[in-house]
Amino acid sequence: MATPIPESTTDMLSAEIRRLGRMLGDIIVKLEGKAILDLEENLRLLAKSSRTGDTQAECDLQIAVQKLTVSEASRMAMAFTVYFELVNLAEETHRVRLLRKRRRAQYAVPNSPPMKESIGAALRELKARNVPAETVQRLLDKLSIELVFTAHPTEAKRRTMLSKFQRLAQRLHNPEALIEDEVTGIANPRAMEREITSLWLTDRSRFARPEVTDEVRTGLWYFDTTLWQTVPLLQDELERALADTYPTVKAPTRWITFGSWMGGDRDGNPNVTPTVTAETLMLHRRLALEKMQLSLLELGRLLSVSSRLDPISPELSKWLQSDENIAPHLRAIRDRYPHEPYRLLLVGLRDRLLAAQKADTPQLLLNATMDVSPPPIQTRDVAKLLDLISESLSSHRGALLAEGELQRLRQQVTLFGLGVARLDVRQHSGRHESAMKEILQTLNLSPDYMALSEEARLALLLKVLASPAPSLPEASFTPETGDVVGSLRVLKRAIELYGEEVVGAYVISMTHDLSDILEVLALQHLVGVSLDIAPLFETLGDLEAAPVILEQMFACEPYRQHLKVRQDHQMIMLGYSDSNKDCGYLTANWALFLAQETISEVCKKRGLGLTLFHGRGGSIARGGGPAAKAILAQPCGLYDAKIRVTEQGEVLSTRYHDPDLAFRIIEQMAYGVLLGAEAAQREAQVPEAWRTAMTEMSKLAYKAYETLVHRDPEFIEFWRTATPIEEISGLKLGSRPTFRRATKSVDDLRAIPWVFSWMQSRFVFPGWYGLGSALEQYSAQGPEQAALLRTMYREWMFFKATIDNAQLTLLKADMRIAFHYALLVPDEAVRVRIFDNIAEEFSRTEHAILTITGQKALLEREPVLAKSVQLRNPYIDPLNYIQVEMIRRLRDLENKTSEEAEAIRAVIELTINGVSGGLKNTG
Repeated sequence: MATPIPESTTDMLSAEIRRLGRMLGDIIVKLEGKAILDLEENLRLLAKSSRTGDTQAECDLQIAVQKLTVSEASRMAMAFTVYFELVNLAEETHRVRLLRKRRRAQYAVPNSPPMKESIGAALRELKARNVPAETVQRLLDKLSIELVFTAHPTEAKRRTMLSKFQRLAQRLHNPEALIEDEVTGIANPRAMEREITSLWLTDRSRFARPEVTDEVRTGLWYFDTTLWQTVPLLQDELERALADTYPTVKAPTRWITFGSWMGGDRDGNPNVTPTVTAETLMLHRRLALEKMQLSLLELGRLLSVSSRLDPISPELSKWLQSDENIAPHLRAIRDRYPHEPYRLLLVGLRDRLLAAQKADTPQLLLNATMDVSPPPIQTRDVAKLLDLISESLSSHRGALLAEGELQRLRQQVTLFGLGVARLDVRQHSGRHESAMKEILQTLNLSPDYMALSEEARLALLLKVLASPAPSLPEASFTPETGDVVGSLRVLKRAIELYGEEVVGAYVISMTHDLSDILEVLALQHLVGVSLDIAPLFETLGDLEAAPVILEQMFACEPYRQHLKVRQDHQMIMLGYSDSNKDCGYLTANWALFLAQETISEVCKKRGLGLTLFHGRGGSIARGGGPAAKAILAQPCGLYDAKIRVTEQGEVLSTRYHDPDLAFRIIEQMAYGVLLGAEAAQREAQVPEAWRTAMTEMSKLAYKAYETLVHRDPEFIEFWRTATPIEEISGLKLGSRPTFRRATKSVDDLRAIPWVFSWMQSRFVFPGWYGLGSALEQYSAQGPEQAALLRTMYREWMFFKATIDNAQLTLLKADMRIAFHYALLVPDEAVRVRIFDNIAEEFSRTEHAILTITGQKALLEREPVLAKSVQLRNPYIDPLNYIQVEMIRRLRDLENKTSEEAEAIRAVIELTINGVSGGLKNTG
């Protein structure tokens, strides 16, 4: 939901929302007629009355929606959807104003306290704890925060819409943006009306399902419009904060970086091929080259320093005279700028980047024998020249010019390089298994690898790793095996041409055994490439088995040799989505807590560096929630001061479309990591009684969850019919299919659409189910147990975060609305039995949380956040009613491919956008 805003500042926000609402109403009347606005107002007022307990209003609302034509339903859905789009922009704009105001106040007064959860706040806390400068320096030297952007079918926004929202936000941020003529200064308030009109008349749905490269371009949009300029400011902030707290400590130059799965995540996505991965790497590189060319053009104009007035260094002079560093056509420019060496060098560098942009094609990566002449320019080439220019200016009279634009470009080169973000590859362990079977058959090493026992597989894999790599045939594999081998060949070629900085980790989803890791190691050996191998532990069983698998990995000599090549550093990924789907909210949270502890212990014992890669999503069920609190709740995995986190789906468009918000999100992350890394240097002290309580409650929660989700044979059918999952799977939201395979059990489901469908139908089931049973049954054992839970909530950050996140989830859930979705279930007996079970657990969970926290209502201690949820409900409810009605009509149609069916699907997709905007979550 909306970020809490202090009560004293809400008047301006409320006025802004009312103004935008009136403007939207006027536009609806102009474009659609007053009858449509009256219809929308009737639905809103009925929903508002229904929320007060007026059962007649609830009945009237349902009847009113049932009477809507498909065309009217579309307009109603658009009205509420655009309203939430405007409200969200207004709230974000208001938050940005507050952030800017607080930051200005902080900088204006010397020694003023830093903002909460900021880099400065973290360093001040360390100073207050008497942490010595030497310790802070060691932590900063190792500090690494990497945010990994991923595309998922929960992100419903087109890139067109992102651009519109950004333009609207700029107008809201700056009233001067309403001025149409900068020369005369004439203002035109209709500029905002034009933007809203454009919103109303723009399709939210896509004509076709996006291709993988469309998702790549959307991901790069955030770098182009926001991050390229914003992220270097965090370096300035760190240096400023150190000067105030630890003046002798030197700031690292590359501690915040980015990765991406878009174009590399092939787990269950047949559309991600080696060709797509090659195209993705080139799109990354092209953006960096374009951004740097623009900067070099401006910088060349600034650094028009005459060598007759200020000489250059001998080192730079040698560089200038070197033929390979100056493009041939620039020799003619010497006559125009004979005494402007800096300008000449920068224009020459820009020309090299332009030539590289023209020469770089996906074929370079797909064809390892393709001639590359001259060698592609790499980041180190750009960095070296900028450093020489900076050193030359600093040692002469132009020292001031070494700051500002030149320093900023140098920071951007360090942070983003010529690849913007490292591209990961993720593949399912089962695909590696089948690929090894085919390769070993081709090499006459095994007739049927998949029929072997684990011990026999390991023996065979060790034999492959101990032998020289044979030449693999280029075109004799099935497409599936060809994809596995081809992706590795593309990554190998990319590293050879552009350096290791362009490629990230190789992630193995559903890692169950040591052979899953050694298969990937053997594949890398056969192709001749070395990448970080990151096993992904997702299910409850895999999380519990992780320490044993890691011990086996580190005891395996070929893998140990691989780690030496990778600087004795291990990356391990934890899956929040699949673990929740597998065992439920409370059990997954506890399993992840324990896994982080045991994984850290194993790696520390071996003297290895560790990066825990957290596969978090936007919703609470998928590991979402306040980043800093989540990190500080379980900091043990930060002993090496490194962390990786996925930023998924709608999270990108809510966090990184605005420079101020992006800055704030990253500095909050840095706050948590700095304090968490320092805390991880000490032994965590969690009372044994707390651990025992959590272990017992985890078992109780799992029993409740397993009984319904895994053991009830009719549960899957309830889920398929009581949520819009079937309709979601037919929408053109993402490039990846919604299902891995035909769904017969929960194990077959993708975690993201699972959460998505429960969120849309307001059950929000994955974010709380099982918690109430565990809390109630444990408390019922006696007053000591009940008192212990209250103590744990007050004094243990992990438990408090777990309970508070569930509070927010429960507040977004609504069993009254969910009941209308349940009515879609055709079998009455199944509907009543399973819905009653879920509703009873909901009530049980709410009561148990209120008892533990001592509150009378959920989020009682967060009144602004609670009020925000409550204020949005009358506008979300009509969207849910419309969605249910459209789903019912679509399912009743005999011809699912008719024009009427397509029109209904368009309304459903629009309601998905609206509900997502209202809840500030998709899944």
